[in-house]
Amino acid sequence: MTVSSPLKYLLVIEDRFNVRMMMSEYLTQQQFDVTTASHGIEALEHCHKRQFDCVLLDLMMPTMNGLDFLRELRKTTNVPVIVISAKLEESDKITALEHGADEYITKPVSMRELTARINALLRRVAMQSATPVAKLQLSSNGRTVITSQRSVDLTPTEFKILEALVAQPNKILSRKEIATALYGNESVNIDRSIDVHIRNIRSKIAIDADNPVYITTVYGAGYRYQV
Repeated sequence: MTVSSPLKYLLVIEDRFNVRMMMSEYLTQQQFDVTTASHGIEALEHCHKRQFDCVLLDLMMPTMNGLDFLRELRKTTNVPVIVISAKLEESDKITALEHGADEYITKPVSMRELTARINALLRRVAMQSATPVAKLQLSSNGRTVITSQRSVDLTPTEFKILEALVAQPNKILSRKEIATALYGNESVNIDRSIDVHIRNIRSKIAIDADNPVYITTVYGAGYRYQV
């Protein structure tokens, strides 16, 4: 007997009705349970009522835009967020990642690619396991990192990057190696997003983010978890 996978709950936030309905119908056919919202305030109301497995977020919306929504969302949850935006500038991508997005996809995007990216992100979340190393303890239960000072929560992408680093203490990992750990064997563009995620991790786990204790930068080479 075939055992079906647990139903995954998606929140699609898109102000254009036809795009919102198209995404909802397609993803429902892919066996997702889809809830939709036309702006950030409506989306936050949904998030207060139920827990989602992934959020698909447009940036340019009325009433409450995507970045304002993301800022509010990250005050209470680390649910995976994929930004889908027509904004093509690298600065827009960096800003979204700094606000807590896990991925940034530029429009237009095919629904097949979008589905693949959702599934890949959900797989990364599911594969996160408890990994105690030295002063840091990583737990997949809520993607929490326990330091000697406190307990902090990370986004799925941040957790996966830190997990890759602490798995090989004192070894320098290049941005490409970190991206491979993050996305598997997929061919990805290595850009500033890795640096942004590292900076976000440092700000959460370090006493002084300007003087990193756990993650050090090896200029021209990459990053190292130092024990």
